Amino acid sequence: MIPFGPCLTLWRKERGLSQMALAQKTGIPQPNLSGMERGEGEVSLRTLRVLALALNITPGTLADGIGPEKEKPLVLTRDRLERVAEAVAQGKTLKDPVENQLARQTAALMKGRLRAAGAKGPKPFKAGKPVQDLWRALSATYRPEEIQSLAQRVSEKAAAWAGEK
Repeated sequence: MIPFGPCLTLWRKERGLSQMALAQKTGIPQPNLSGMERGEGEVSLRTLRVLALALNITPGTLADGIGPEKEKPLVLTRDRLERVAEAVAQGKTLKDPVENQLARQTAALMKGRLRAAGAKGPKPFKAGKPVQDLWRALSATYRPEEIQSLAQRVSEKAAAWAGEK
């Protein structure tokens, strides 16, 4: 389950809408939409219905925090976790585009931990991709326990790799 604000953001982006475009479709002022996406304030039933109609989803989908899933959430195998964690810790690029994207997202989210451990990590995504968006993308694709396992493995590998240098 995703909190209402991030869920709204994911659905808006899934539909290719800017906040302004959604505001025009719904009649809700853009600053109010921005506040909703940040989780500020309560949302009335009427507003929930208007948003769901504009996004072509059921109100329950938003209320229950069900994000868009382009495909079934990926299951990170032990081998994949190890490859991605090692790439993040050592700053390597992976051949598999899915694994490489996961490594770059993880490196961007764990930048502080990687620096503290003395690892540089692969090139993170360019500025303009807020950490919240990276976190939402990971959360919508992977189970929380997979993300937690990956973060733990990256921390362990970064510390071990930094100790070998």
